[in-house]
Amino acid sequence: MHLPPKLAGRLRQLCIAGALAAVTAPALAEPPRPPRGPLAMREIVVVNRSRHAIQEIYVSPATADQWGNDRLGDDTVDPGGSFRVRLGRSRECSFDIQVIYDDASREESRGLDICRTRQVSFNGSAAIVPPDAFAAEHEVTLVNRSERPIQQVFISSSSADQWGEDRLTQDDIAPDHTRSITYRGACTSDLRIVFDNRSAEERRALDLCATPALVIRPGWTTEDVPQVPHATRQPPDAAAGRVVLVANRSGSAVTEFYLFPEDAPPGAMERSHDLLGNAVLPQGGRIVLPFSRGSACRFAARVGHGGDRTQQELTGIDLCRSAEVTVPPAQ
Repeated sequence: MHLPPKLAGRLRQLCIAGALAAVTAPALAEPPRPPRGPLAMREIVVVNRSRHAIQEIYVSPATADQWGNDRLGDDTVDPGGSFRVRLGRSRECSFDIQVIYDDASREESRGLDICRTRQVSFNGSAAIVPPDAFAAEHEVTLVNRSERPIQQVFISSSSADQWGEDRLTQDDIAPDHTRSITYRGACTSDLRIVFDNRSAEERRALDLCATPALVIRPGWTTEDVPQVPHATRQPPDAAAGRVVLVANRSGSAVTEFYLFPEDAPPGAMERSHDLLGNAVLPQGGRIVLPFSRGSACRFAARVGHGGDRTQQELTGIDLCRSAEVTVPPAQ
C-alpha cells in the first residue's frame, strides 16, 4: 500500500514509540501532543553547513502528511549560507523540515519546536539519496477533462512503498487544461491524482513510456490515450483518402485538430469537429485519425494547444499528394 512520504515515516516513528510506551507507560496514558503556542507569526532560518548547495526546502507542520511546496522557489542556499522561511500566522510550534541538495540527496529534521528554536542547521551527515535520483527522466502529459482542478500529481515506481513528492510544482491543472510532468524513474509506474476537494484517483502499473499522454475524465476514470508507433510508412487507408496521419513537431501537446476544405464557404471551420476527440497528441508523437477527404485535395487546419491555449492555422495542405500533416512550431 502506498502512503504519503511524510505519513509513512511518521507511522514508523509511531510504531517505535508505541512499543516503548507499552512497556513504560500506563495503559490509558494519552499520546503526547505537538506543542502549540499563541497565534503568532512563525518563521525558521535554515542554515546550510554542508558541502553541497541546497536547492529545495520543505517545511510543514509535524501533524501534516504532505511536505507541501518548495519554499526556496528559484533560489539556492550555498554552503555556509542561510535562508529565512516565513510560515505566516499559526498556533503550531512543531514543524518538520526537509532540504534537498544539488546532488539529489535529502536531509530532514522532524518535530522541531520553532516557538523555542528559530534556526536549524543541516550539515549533510544524515543525508540520504532516493533510489530513483539518477534514473532516466521521463515526461507525461496530463489533460484534465474532469470538472475539478488537479492540485497534486504523484508518480512512483510500482515497486515503491511511498508515493514520493508532489510532481505538480506549478499551479493547479484547471479543467480543460494540459500540463507536462517530468519525473525520474521506471517506465512502469503508479499514478495518483489529487483534486481540489482532496478526492483522489489512482492507476497502477502504467507504462508511461508507451503511453506518454493521459486524459483525466469526469467520473474519476483515467483513460490512456492511444499512441501510434512512429512508423515511416503511411497506413493502407491513407491512399484511399479515409485517414490522415498527423505528426506533432510544434513543441507542445496538441489537444484539438480541425480539418476542412480550403475553399469551403464561411463557417465551415465552426461546423467541423475535432478529429482528436478526447485524445492528446504529445510533442514528437504521430497519430492516425479517421477522415474522409472526398474529392477535395487542398485543406486547411486549426490546431489547438491545451497547455497555453494557443491556436495555429495551417493552410495549403494537399492531401492528394500526402496524407500526412505535420504541425510545425508555432510562430
